[in-house]
Amino acid sequence: MCPSVSVSDLEHARTTVIRLPLSRTLPLVSVLALSGACGGASSEEESGSQAPRPASEASAGPVKVDIDAIFPPGPGRDLVLNNCQSCHIWVPIVILQMDEAAWFRSSLEHRGRVEVLSDEEFETLYAYVSSTFTPDRPVPELPESLLEAWTSY
Repeated sequence: MCPSVSVSDLEHARTTVIRLPLSRTLPLVSVLALSGACGGASSEEESGSQAPRPASEASAGPVKVDIDAIFPPGPGRDLVLNNCQSCHIWVPIVILQMDEAAWFRSSLEHRGRVEVLSDEEFETLYAYVSSTFTPDRPVPELPESLLEAWTSY
């Protein structure tokens, strides 16, 4: 059975993590990662993830996706799921399907946003996304609410 996470759980956890100072966030991340949250964890933790929906859809119920099909297991996967969502949901990572040069430019723009990661962890994270989310990989089908949440970012 594939892991799934409630969007409302993640939205609550993501909001909570962002509002906490870093010194309080890191210990909390290991607990929140189990419910698909992120927020600056520097170690590769087991995780699943969902993106928050716009408030107008909050009562529509949880959205579930097969996170293992979207983010195949591998070195760097949990770093992506536990850190990138501090600023944005994971949808653009999987639908933009950038080439290696574009991922490199992205890494230059994003390094300062995840200072909690060591250089080695950061390189592992970008090696994962640049090899996994390429122009040759089919874009996964995602629920409309996730696509709307990203485009309103």
